[in-house]
Amino acid sequence: MRADAAPASELGAGSALWRRLRAERLAVLTMVVAAAAPLAAARYLQHRVDDDLEPALSRATGVPTRIGGLEAGLTGTVVVRELVVGNLLAADAVEASVSLDSLLSGELSPDEIRVTRPRVHAVTDDAGHSAWKDLVARLAARRRPGTSGGGHRLRRIVVSGGDLVAEVPGLRVRARDVELHPSGHGVRVVTGAVAITSTDRRRHVDASFERIGADIRLPELTVERAAAVGGRVLADLGGPTLSADGVAIIRDRVDGPWRSTAIVDDGGAPRALSIAATNGPGGRALAVSGDRVPLGFLAPLTGALDVDDAHASGRVTLGLGATVEVHGDVELTGARIDHRAISDGPMPIDGRLSFAVTRTGDRLDLATLAIRRGAAQVDASGWLRWGPRGPTAGEVAVALPETACRGVIDALPRALRGHLDAMAVRGSIAGTATVSIDLDAELGEGVHLALTGVNHCDVAAEPPGADARALAGVAEHRFPDGTTAAVGPGVGDWVELDQLPAHVQGAFVAAEDARFWDHDGFDLAQIARSLEIDLREDRFARGGSTISQQLVKNAFLHHRRTLARKLEEAVLTWRLEAVLPKTAILARYLNVIELGPDVFGIAAAARHWFGRSPQALTVRQAAFLAALTPAPRTISARLARGHKLDPDTAGRVSVVLRAMRRAGVIDAATARAADAAPLELRPAALGK
Repeated sequence: MRADAAPASELGAGSALWRRLRAERLAVLTMVVAAAAPLAAARYLQHRVDDDLEPALSRATGVPTRIGGLEAGLTGTVVVRELVVGNLLAADAVEASVSLDSLLSGELSPDEIRVTRPRVHAVTDDAGHSAWKDLVARLAARRRPGTSGGGHRLRRIVVSGGDLVAEVPGLRVRARDVELHPSGHGVRVVTGAVAITSTDRRRHVDASFERIGADIRLPELTVERAAAVGGRVLADLGGPTLSADGVAIIRDRVDGPWRSTAIVDDGGAPRALSIAATNGPGGRALAVSGDRVPLGFLAPLTGALDVDDAHASGRVTLGLGATVEVHGDVELTGARIDHRAISDGPMPIDGRLSFAVTRTGDRLDLATLAIRRGAAQVDASGWLRWGPRGPTAGEVAVALPETACRGVIDALPRALRGHLDAMAVRGSIAGTATVSIDLDAELGEGVHLALTGVNHCDVAAEPPGADARALAGVAEHRFPDGTTAAVGPGVGDWVELDQLPAHVQGAFVAAEDARFWDHDGFDLAQIARSLEIDLREDRFARGGSTISQQLVKNAFLHHRRTLARKLEEAVLTWRLEAVLPKTAILARYLNVIELGPDVFGIAAAARHWFGRSPQALTVRQAAFLAALTPAPRTISARLARGHKLDPDTAGRVSVVLRAMRRAGVIDAATARAADAAPLELRPAALGK
């Protein structure tokens, strides 16, 4: 053994010491590295954020993307702070177990992602394109082929540290306890409580649901299945508030309908309401059904239609596509319409309405329209083509099936009956009215009316306040200025018809009602012509009333043009023609007609304008008085301002003379002579 050789025990002890010193050095080095790593990592990560990560994310999303900072743990956890993706998404933090290289390449494959306080904005352009859909499609296109079918897959995305807030134009949505579970073709979204609030200043809607679940297909962002339950809706459109509880919205299969049910509060009474919506190749469709659903909340949208106390029962379907289709069967109660063109006050419009209407382009097709109220029903069908100012062509038929005459009157709202309420009538009536429109035709040929049917109504008692038989004798008459006076044979200025020259009575018939002696109170040709002019000029430009209708209006009704007055006028004109001869009707008309300011009747008019009796009127003077009938006060004021016959009035007189010649009242030579003859108006009548 060598002298300098160390004992084995000493060698073992040295080796152990060496190992201990090496371990200590390693521990110290590890501590130094551990202490320096966060600083180095922070510098490195910030460099990667500025130079690599933000540009990479911006390229991946297609919109400017920025982050406030990035943290990476030794366990592979990556936390992105203050993430902002264009104007689509902002979040305080996004935490995921994912490698930095994977993040930089735009390929996310973590097990779970937690998003802290996300705020989502749904942005669409004027054409309705969704920027979110573009973003999802862009990210989906960057995925490696086959990654959805195997390998490590994201299990869920959890919203933490606050609610998910999404803003859509007009709406704000706040959801709690949000989880997203990715699947092979999309994502399943599960939430806790959800609150939806409208941001429209004029109309306010609040909705809340206890929970919502939905399967969303990506990248299309289409909802395949969904359920929202435990809902409550408050809708304030500016009138009474709609309150609905137990709201549920369900879509239980791909391409299936959206179905919603709710219980609407009706002053403490529950009313069932259901809505179904579909979206198919032909377009979108909506079906609404309910039982006595209150309509008061719609009041700010209905204009003259008063629905404060209205209820609707039935079903309405609306199809939206290249062709708009509307079908319905609805019973309406409590609704009223308040419009001066209808009646003097609110008019109930209760009843049952069934309809099937389609619109394609500018054409409206009315397959069926049935309005039923009480014992009466009116059916309509046809088509109309619309222009910028209304219908330009079409044909519509309105039919009344055989109905008891009294049943027809009782079916009218009380505001429309007037004097008819007191009429005792028996028998039945049926008929069809057809209107054909073609405004491309020459003037006078653009509208045609036809009326067919049977009238077996028998009047047992006339209404006391509008008994046409009274007009054959002396009866109190209320004039348009509010004054009243007894009018009839032998009283005051009364002039018998046979005392008037033929050209005097002929002037009024030719000017106002050329077929007076032939019709039974109504001139369909004149009504059609008036309707045509109204349609062409888009206003009520011309009336089509006969002399009989004008007499009924002057004797029994007010002068405001309303639907109520026209209905009364029609029935009372029928009675007038049934009980009085034409001569009595024309005599009464000429003795009460207004022909100047507070000038009533042919005798008073002859004195006022010419200082002579009606028997002494010339042809031109008779034509002048007949020319006053459409607007006696307006024409009189115009003459008084100019102190002479103005060109417009002179032209109107010439028109009447031509009408008299066409009707055979005068011959051509007499018409020419009268047109050139002096009128000899009294200076006092001209305001001189």
